[in-house]
Amino acid sequence: MRTVFYSLIAVLALAGCAKPDPPKLTPERAKVTSVTATGIGFELELDAYNPNAVTLSTRKVDAKVTLDGKYDMGKVTVATPLELPAKKHTKLTVPVSTKWSDLSSVAALAASNRTVPYRVDGTVQLGGDTLNVDVPFHMDGTVTHEQLVQATLNSLPKIPGLNLP
Repeated sequence: MRTVFYSLIAVLALAGCAKPDPPKLTPERAKVTSVTATGIGFELELDAYNPNAVTLSTRKVDAKVTLDGKYDMGKVTVATPLELPAKKHTKLTVPVSTKWSDLSSVAALAASNRTVPYRVDGTVQLGGDTLNVDVPFHMDGTVTHEQLVQATLNSLPKIPGLNLP
């Protein structure tokens, strides 16, 4: 009987110390907010569901943006302190801005006369200073030809007396 009692206590203790489940991230939308001579901006929207019985905190979002499957826009880190309440869905809205690494690539994309696909791969870091976890996400979308042309035109030096759209 005593063995059963100790076994029951051990099971209850282990259940109380169970590792939290990672939240589920569902990408909802990625919107291009700006295309300028210096870079491109996005607004990412993610639904974060916390399946745990305790509130979790987000710390940051890391994102890597790729244009047209080959132009690496680099990695961006955005601080996003937010609480994810237990057993609830929370919308994460994250502004991401990357800089053009090579302006000639923007001009080449603008000259292609088509929309250009982009890919965002990233992680949301959850937890505290001593214990945290990165939860991955992925999003796809397109940049319009008009946005790329305008970015290219904005990057050209201004010629006095010439008015470009």
